[in-house]
Amino acid sequence: MRILVIKPSSLGDIIHGLQVVAIIKRHLPDVTIDWVVRDCWEDVIRASKLVNKIFLFYRHGGIRKFFKLIHNIRRQKYDAVLDMQGLARTGVLTYLSRAARKIGRWDAREFSRLAYNEIIERPQGKHAIDILLQFLPKLGIPANFEACLTFQLPSSSIAKLSKCISPRYVLLFPESRRVEKQWPYFVQFAEKFASKYEAMQFIIVGQTAIDVQFKSANILNLTGRTSMMDVLRLIQNCSLLVANDSAPIHIGAAMGKPIIAFFGPTDPSKFGPYPVSASDHVIVKCDNLPGLIVDEAWDVVSSKIDKFLHDD
Repeated sequence: MRILVIKPSSLGDIIHGLQVVAIIKRHLPDVTIDWVVRDCWEDVIRASKLVNKIFLFYRHGGIRKFFKLIHNIRRQKYDAVLDMQGLARTGVLTYLSRAARKIGRWDAREFSRLAYNEIIERPQGKHAIDILLQFLPKLGIPANFEACLTFQLPSSSIAKLSKCISPRYVLLFPESRRVEKQWPYFVQFAEKFASKYEAMQFIIVGQTAIDVQFKSANILNLTGRTSMMDVLRLIQNCSLLVANDSAPIHIGAAMGKPIIAFFGPTDPSKFGPYPVSASDHVIVKCDNLPGLIVDEAWDVVSSKIDKFLHDD
């Protein structure tokens, strides 16, 4: 069987899709899976080692590159296309493919449902992964969650920084794509955390450099200094991940890492680390994140931290 997965973005959604693909590969070991993904996430798909061929979607590439993508997909022979995105552009790609089975989401938007000849069932759960799991029965696989991801990363990943990194560390991500999803006291929280666990290293990572002189010597500020592959390696090797509502919590959950996640206005039952009810997932929910002070957050998570770090 040969399958095309269409899931161009975003990073957290791609991780969810990879978890479902891992289940497909486990049940159908001879399946060939190709993937349509945004060019900026190509390395993530490649490092999963779950996908045979990658087709790049250029969000700002114009109509010419979009037509070229359509042409390349139409040259292939697929048994099924799984449109995991459910938007107009992915519906067009699905419709114009030569696959006999064109399978899409029940909640597809922008008229993309018109492109499908099969629709997945509405799930009982409301998490993003619950929705994607419904593609499995269409392939004769039970819609049961059983996936844990690993990534085969290049040996050069984070090599320049490895001398600074301890064997055991807590990884913190203070960023998120939207301001209202960012807890503004991550620096202060890191200081409090680091002062109570002086034997543990604390690494802060983000795309934007944070120009702060940390008081604690066991805090390593790598903001603005890491690539996507560096981030995957750091998550893969950490003892505990602390982050806002953002892609790293989904990467960490997929790798089976203990997670402390801060959520503002978004619903963690839909977008939290999966499974949200897992004993090693702690969610701090506050609709108004600026109103959540460090001591209150610490009271919520401190009882779990000892277990996370001692079980590592």
